[in-house]
Amino acid sequence: MRIGLDARAAFLDPNRGFGRVTRSLAGELLRLLPGEVVLFVPHGSPVPQAWYPLAARIVALRRPRRGAFLFDGPAWRLTLARTSVDVLHLPTWTVPSRLPVPVVATFYDATPFRFPSPPEPWRRHRARQAIRSLARATAVHAISHHARSELLATVGVSPEKVFVAHLGVGTEFLPASVQVPPEHLLFVGGSDPHKNLELVLTVLTSPDAHRLPPLVVVGAAACDRRLAESRLQGRVRRAVSPDDPTLVSLYQRAFALLVPSHNEGFGLPALEAMACGCPVLAARAGALPEVCGEAAVLLDPDDPDAWREALLTLHAEPGRRSALIHAGIARARTFTWERAARELTAIYRAAARTASSRS
Repeated sequence: MRIGLDARAAFLDPNRGFGRVTRSLAGELLRLLPGEVVLFVPHGSPVPQAWYPLAARIVALRRPRRGAFLFDGPAWRLTLARTSVDVLHLPTWTVPSRLPVPVVATFYDATPFRFPSPPEPWRRHRARQAIRSLARATAVHAISHHARSELLATVGVSPEKVFVAHLGVGTEFLPASVQVPPEHLLFVGGSDPHKNLELVLTVLTSPDAHRLPPLVVVGAAACDRRLAESRLQGRVRRAVSPDDPTLVSLYQRAFALLVPSHNEGFGLPALEAMACGCPVLAARAGALPEVCGEAAVLLDPDDPDAWREALLTLHAEPGRRSALIHAGIARARTFTWERAARELTAIYRAAARTASSRS
């Protein structure tokens, strides 16, 4: 079977969630299925040399802007007429209509339907359109059981064509070889309303918060104006787009990662933090309980007092923090990209069978 993978996000968003997921998935599929994967990449992108001998073909798309084919079905149809694949995996963006091959599309979450995220109405409308377009796919890859339930409740997709395959954690996310004293609290993600950055700021500007480490904010939330307007001056540091080694170091040196989101389709930062030996405090919402299991402290995302008390307890009881570290490392080991790639391969084959039975 020849699998086409739209790998553009790995180059257009290399340090954001979609890009990192796509890059990890591409590398693992190439290792698992040498000679069977056709990669579609943006023209002029620095493709890793290790990919060339493993790929069936690497096709450079001539329009290297994000979402170049967002509503451009004819362009995809032309590309696929020139490049033979048995199934096409679109891990990001929109599923165009009338593609000539079976399509597997990845679904992350239904946040744009449930929360004012993104906050701009036009962006939220576009995100909803992209989610609705998944109904055109032959099969849908949901990144968690929670995501699958959200999709079925939101879009008219047949349950029998929605499959779950959890994401993995990269092998570069490891505990420090030498234990280092914790230096900061960590928040990783965007600043859209459902990410609940407001709770973190409330906790760290409350009484007794001076006993806690300072805050490092990673990702798009690092540009949020609320950081400058809060009373955290001198106690917050920003890292907008760190590379993986820098992110690993931030996890390894963190007292805890805070994930107070009202919704997550998976919660990759929580998994990465656990893999690096960083304790996780996560919201009891979305897929976070599914991913974290009992290896994190799960809290109400609308109760900042509970978060403050949990942090102060970890600060006062090092033994509890140590237990979380060990539980998190063990939990993260069960989520591998190899497993994700094998489960996705089964989805590809199911999509190909479905298309064959219809023809």
